[in-house]
Amino acid sequence: MKKKQLLSALLGAVLALSLAACGGTPTSEETPGAPAPSQSSAATVDQTREIVFAASRDQCPGEQDAYYASMSLGVWEPLITKDEHGKPAPALSTEWEHNEDSTVWTFHLREGVTFSNGTPFNADIVLANFDRMKKGPFESSFYGMNIDTIYPGLLSYEKTDDYTVVLTLAEGQPLLDYTMVNYGSAIFEPSCFAEGGTFSGFPIGTGPYVVTENVLGQYCVIERNDNYWGTPGIAQTFRFKVIPDAETRYTALRAGEVQGLCDLGAISPSQAAEIDGDPAYNVSVGDSGITHFLNVNGGAFPFNDVRMREGLSLLLDRQTIIDSFYNGYGIAAGGFLNYTSAFYEEQPVQHDPEKGAELIRQVVGDQEVELLFLLPGVDANRYPYQEEAEYIQALLENIEGTNIKVSIQQMDWGPCKEEMEAGNYNLCLKIQGLPSANPFSLFKGFMYTEGGTNISYGLGYHNDHVDELIEEAAVCLDADRLTEIYRELQEISAEDFPNIPVLYSQEVVASSSSITGYQATVYGLTGFTQVCWAE
Repeated sequence: MKKKQLLSALLGAVLALSLAACGGTPTSEETPGAPAPSQSSAATVDQTREIVFAASRDQCPGEQDAYYASMSLGVWEPLITKDEHGKPAPALSTEWEHNEDSTVWTFHLREGVTFSNGTPFNADIVLANFDRMKKGPFESSFYGMNIDTIYPGLLSYEKTDDYTVVLTLAEGQPLLDYTMVNYGSAIFEPSCFAEGGTFSGFPIGTGPYVVTENVLGQYCVIERNDNYWGTPGIAQTFRFKVIPDAETRYTALRAGEVQGLCDLGAISPSQAAEIDGDPAYNVSVGDSGITHFLNVNGGAFPFNDVRMREGLSLLLDRQTIIDSFYNGYGIAAGGFLNYTSAFYEEQPVQHDPEKGAELIRQVVGDQEVELLFLLPGVDANRYPYQEEAEYIQALLENIEGTNIKVSIQQMDWGPCKEEMEAGNYNLCLKIQGLPSANPFSLFKGFMYTEGGTNISYGLGYHNDHVDELIEEAAVCLDADRLTEIYRELQEISAEDFPNIPVLYSQEVVASSSSITGYQATVYGLTGFTQVCWAE
């Protein structure tokens, strides 16, 4: 009884503190934030003043990054973006089609577009970007660039006229346009490429803003591209400061040193609750492609037993985690694939602590079990991972009839990943986004026996049928069959637990009421174009 009383007291204290600090909890439907201003109303305000944002990481990671700048800055644009339903939508390519077996894809390019340096956008530019991709793969702080992953079996790329490009692949890729969404088809003006394929100086894109200053680890500056082919930005200049510590970012906002907080984990849930409703600030909540996973070492005892993975999943009261630590900003996750994916199939969220405890007892018995719980610092600085880990620690250590001890250790992501790959851990909280609109790379990475993430995270997951499904998907020419495979993989993941999904994120950002038009959005072409001074 003592263990149950201790756990009850801990959870009760957590909930009491959360409710006292957080006040009301927004529902998933609420998306507070300032409305986007009209061009005419903004024109009466001096928009030449610099607007300053703070983020936990570089928004322009620089010349060695595959993209140099986050897509959200609006410096570069892709051939294909995605719509509100997560499906491919026109960007620099206005339309596209493929032959019957999906081996030949034809892209029709947008005419009348110029880069920020005045160079016309055309088919030759696209070919030069493919030349550059062939020199990779290139790493990125956002999503890596690997031509073999994005364009598997690419045999040739050629133009048929100045605004038409044809790709030919060795095998059919019926969802190629899904894979090309956003980071999968980024386009730059070739003169900004270094010989090896990285960047030489600032990136040159077709977007509404251009990079004018960049000091790694400190700040970057973007300025409006007044020759932008689309609807230009309203504000002239933005500065993005790098402030890794969440409390320091929040203090900077409250002190008026910055006008907004951006990027993943921009503001902690408790901080957002503190200023939500204060007329001096705007808090915006939007959909996010990020999922929070509890990764486990499935290659070693005790998580090499599916009963242990299922048991821990059943112990988790996901709604308590969301309400207590995320101020209600999140959606309980029952399955592997994020809810913003066009292929998302809802999986039941199950919470059965008695069954979970019994499954874990079956695995560990009364033997002494020591578990190492790793927290990557980059994510622990953006999300309430310490509190969440302590909650999970209490769940495991207070199972009647067991002797489980959990130690929590925070470390930089590089060393953390090394320990995971070496199998020197048991649990690790980590986020994962959607690299593209095609979830194949995620399924393969996490669930395939030889999948890159499966190996590098030390998940140790193996399922012969899953391997067969992924191998079939790699060569499947039928989009409907692919959808069926993706559905089955989601169902298997909800039973086999290659890792344990905890919650689907909702993006929370904040700004001073001195600016307007800033809202939380999933990656898109609009970026900061609607953000401007309100007065």
